[in-house]
Amino acid sequence: MKILLVVFLFSLYIPVSHAEIGASLQQLQQRANAAYEQMMQARREADNLQKDAAFAERELQAARNRLADREKSAETARQKSTEANRRLERATNQWKEASDILEREWQQSGRY
Repeated sequence: MKILLVVFLFSLYIPVSHAEIGASLQQLQQRANAAYEQMMQARREADNLQKDAAFAERELQAARNRLADREKSAETARQKSTEANRRLERATNQWKEASDILEREWQQSGRY
């Protein structure tokens, strides 16, 4: 009788164990699915941010190139301005010299 009772109780325990194992497996599968979804979301986010970073790098390089072009233009303009100021100074000196000569000539001619 004792053996029958043990066999009966053991037969009740097996379906409960299978149900517990099934629930445990289902719970593990749900956790794995959730972890997979998080991993895929993180991958998408990482891919998007990597693309954003690459785009930003290209934009930065383009800005650097534009800046280098502007710096060259500014340097060329400075050089032209410096040369123009030199020409102005030479022309002013020539005008002053010519004016001085003219004034002396007028003074010597007595028409002044």
